[in-house]
Amino acid sequence: MQTIDDKCIDSFMQALYSNKCITYELCPDRSASVDNLIEKVKKAGLECMESKLNAIDAFVCTDLPLAKLKHHCTLAAIKLQQNLKKPVVCTTSMRDKNSLSLSAEILGLNEFNVRLFLALSGDSIKLGDQPQAKAVFEGNSLRILEIIECLNKGRDLNGNEIHGEIKSIHGFTVMDSYSKNKDVLKKKMESKIKGGAKAIFTQPIYDIPTLDTLLEWLDEINAKYNQSCVLMQGFFPLTRYKVALFLRDSLPGVFLPNHWVEDLESASLKGIEYEREIGMQKSMELFSSLYKKHPKIHFMNNNNTMYARKILDSIL
Repeated sequence: MQTIDDKCIDSFMQALYSNKCITYELCPDRSASVDNLIEKVKKAGLECMESKLNAIDAFVCTDLPLAKLKHHCTLAAIKLQQNLKKPVVCTTSMRDKNSLSLSAEILGLNEFNVRLFLALSGDSIKLGDQPQAKAVFEGNSLRILEIIECLNKGRDLNGNEIHGEIKSIHGFTVMDSYSKNKDVLKKKMESKIKGGAKAIFTQPIYDIPTLDTLLEWLDEINAKYNQSCVLMQGFFPLTRYKVALFLRDSLPGVFLPNHWVEDLESASLKGIEYEREIGMQKSMELFSSLYKKHPKIHFMNNNNTMYARKILDSIL
């Protein structure tokens, strides 16, 4: 089975820098196959949405989130890209591999036209289900961006020449969407832009003022370093009161306005179906307002592809 051609990667990069870009997160299961995930995407028609407005420009394949054992991210990315005929952003972290392994992996994936990488440090082993594993953490996500920069110049981290042609590799990274200490968050954004990130994918955003702040920083820092980094705002629909409560009280990298918790709590008293109905209504309204303000969105919802299709269709 052949992989996608270079034009697909180029088209995604053009979309990233143009007015509209939507990515959708896919999380491989604890399984030896990603066929079920491919089937879910195709059943919802996410890979072939016809409208340029709501079409998904690329999929993002996660890399063992919360340090829990799943299907291998890079191998999943190859198969997802081959079957869905869309670019796949391969998430990769410093938790599990050193710079030697990461360099070889990114270089090898070039042959399969997997050339988009979302760099992150990685969740702690303590959060996962493999306590016997040993974390590597040779630096943070900036090291991955450094590897990509070197490979694009035909060199490794030590300046040694890489033989043969290397197709352009594009490095992205992640950041929280909120912090009580705004100066710290802004400095993190600056370090990522300075480090060469072509796009920053954020944690979910639930209000326009939070988005305004991030966009203001982005413009300022891009101008400072003569860069053109793009902000891909995170979007996670909320349909359950318990999830809203967790985001508000236990996830410091996200700001959730109280009306989300209050409305979903009231709705939950009338039954789970009504709770989901209110949550979907609020989520569609949020997506619409975020899209109108800044139509570059990274959609996350735990592989619930049918709900994703419903929300994406609502922006038409």
